[in-house]
Amino acid sequence: MSTARTFGALTLAGTLVLACHPRGGQPPDERVWGGKRRKGPNIVMDRAKAEQGDPAALLDMLDAELQHNFAELSSPELDPPAYFLAYAVTGTEELYLEAEDGTLLRDDEDRRRELDIDVRVGDPQLDNSNSQGGDYGPGNGLGSGLPITLGDVELSLSQAIWLDTESQYKAAVSKLRDVESSLQLRSEGDGPEHPDFSREKPTTHVEPTQTLDLPALRAAWEDTIKQVSAELSADPLVLRSSVAMSATVTNQFMVNTEGTRVQTSRVRLRVLIEARAQAEDGMLLQRSETFEAHEADQLPTLESLREAATGLRAELLALREAPIADPYNGPAILEGRAAGVYFHEIFGHRLEGHRQKDDLEGQTFTEKLDRRVLPSFLDVVDDPTVTTLGGKPLSGHYFVDDEGVRAQRTVLVERGKLETFLLGRSPVLPFKRSNGHGRRSPGYQTVARQGNLVITSRKTYSPRELRQQLVAEIKRQGKPYGLRFSDIEGGYTITDRSGPQAFRVTPLMVYRVYPDGKRPDELVRGVEIVGTPLSSFDTIIATDDQPGIFNGMCGAESGWVPVSAVSPSLLLETIEIEHAAHDRDRPPLLPPPSAATRKGGDQ
Repeated sequence: MSTARTFGALTLAGTLVLACHPRGGQPPDERVWGGKRRKGPNIVMDRAKAEQGDPAALLDMLDAELQHNFAELSSPELDPPAYFLAYAVTGTEELYLEAEDGTLLRDDEDRRRELDIDVRVGDPQLDNSNSQGGDYGPGNGLGSGLPITLGDVELSLSQAIWLDTESQYKAAVSKLRDVESSLQLRSEGDGPEHPDFSREKPTTHVEPTQTLDLPALRAAWEDTIKQVSAELSADPLVLRSSVAMSATVTNQFMVNTEGTRVQTSRVRLRVLIEARAQAEDGMLLQRSETFEAHEADQLPTLESLREAATGLRAELLALREAPIADPYNGPAILEGRAAGVYFHEIFGHRLEGHRQKDDLEGQTFTEKLDRRVLPSFLDVVDDPTVTTLGGKPLSGHYFVDDEGVRAQRTVLVERGKLETFLLGRSPVLPFKRSNGHGRRSPGYQTVARQGNLVITSRKTYSPRELRQQLVAEIKRQGKPYGLRFSDIEGGYTITDRSGPQAFRVTPLMVYRVYPDGKRPDELVRGVEIVGTPLSSFDTIIATDDQPGIFNGMCGAESGWVPVSAVSPSLLLETIEIEHAAHDRDRPPLLPPPSAATRKGGDQ
């Protein structure tokens, strides 16, 4: 990890890396907006109303503990008294199956419940949540992620809440004292004094709790992932490969002293296919694809998974033989899914509210409200209320955020002009209220995060027409070739003002596009995209009319949360690539077991 703060991390196969990884979700086969240079694109998005459920006994237990403890902590006899208290319990059931080479590698099942406490002292203008040196907890009265009993045993629950509330209150008081001391030693700044907490109307939202039949899922998927993993590893040049199926159901219960009572449930199903190989020059290569779903019938069939495995294996072997790309500066197309990662990483993170008020942040767009930050034909919306696009699930969907505020469709950019930021309950003036984007994983302080980031264009072409424009731009610039990026592994973006406001993105599938029309596109490897955010978006010339989807788990200050990004393919006038660092270790000296067996049988 860099010493500068870098955000926008996503996981791949459970590995923590500072990288954005496409998590599957192919572009829809049908066009959901289209027409040559058609204005006013209309993406077909699906929304579902939350089902109404009955409050669980746990919700009432939490409310009773909240009222009892807040009566004590808000007493004027305390110095300082608490002015706000919230309790949240997150219950999780998980199944994780993983197969390799046609055999089962892992079979894990887990159930847990975690308690988070938000206790605030001071007042909404200045309280213990105030970030000091980029510190977003836990340890300041917000968060904890304390494991608690799986059953609704009132005495056990009360004991855990009592002890953790005491601990969190003391931490909050200590943090507030540190904040007040720090502010006394600071010089006066030119910027506004943003409040630390917003006042919101109470929310009552109760969904039915859900559970998963984990034994049935295991029985349904164990043989499938074995078969697909055997298909994936069928060539001896594939060094490591795996197929994993995970099923997670999360039930969350939240109450606060404003009167909010929230009970939400979420099911996330995922199949991950991953394979690795090594080129003769030592470069490690990988290909992966993920299928995300909210319901079991949205997952792919065995036949579809086998086809995906065969395709990934073929791409991986092609990468082994591909030449290493040369440094390049010129026109390129970022195809839909890769464009989604590009926007999520480089643009979306810079619009998260807390980054506009943290002194250590670069604040790229803080002073650009009502000014153009993208080409005038682009709009950007973050809409967690959307469940699917063209029938394909979006992972960034939720009804209520982690601060008890209803999810809201938020227009961030309209006709290229910046309209607002992603906001939780930490206000960014001139905005004083949350727009439902406060998110976290258990144990972390909530900050503003992306949900479903959707980029639309008013200047669209068919994929064929966009390619023709790329060829025309290559000729205009006198370049020997252009580039086409179809998949991105990851990257990072630096948002800290102590370092350059720059990004680095690592694409996986990159092709040279020759303007003569005679040579086919040529696959290359060993590429990294580099640049600065403002200049990179100014080079977008046009888009196609096909939305690409990526679904992922994004890691930042408030932990890991599910996200989606939807974008058409982008034609860029200029993109800069450089050589990626790679290992120089020789490929394995010993032959793989399958090859050794064949050789032995011939003798």
